[in-house]
Amino acid sequence: MLGSYDMFLHSHSLFWLVSVVLFVLIAVFYRSGRAKPAKIMHMVLRVFYILLLITGIAMIIMNPYWATVVKGMLAFWLIFVMELIATRSGKGTLQGTQKTVFWIQFIVALVVVLIFGFVVTG
Repeated sequence: MLGSYDMFLHSHSLFWLVSVVLFVLIAVFYRSGRAKPAKIMHMVLRVFYILLLITGIAMIIMNPYWATVVKGMLAFWLIFVMELIATRSGKGTLQGTQKTVFWIQFIVALVVVLIFGFVVTG
């Protein structure tokens, strides 16, 4: 049983790494006016969201500890903010104070999820 948890853990970590890199690339591409490659990467990122949810739920089922559940909820918030920033950047509706607020939420959510993922839940 522990071996399968490790498999999900390593897959989940890799999916998060790829997702964050894709998200940053999407933001850079939208900012530089290259919408077509950004939209393609955005669709790939959505596939990674699904993989993150599948592996995350599997790990919560295997280890139903309170911190794991809290980390899952925080991760869902992070995915929501990432999708919101990417979608609004693509539509050109992310501007001004709203842009700053969402990017701050992204940074805070990412740091908290990393702390819960690596320090609290181990």
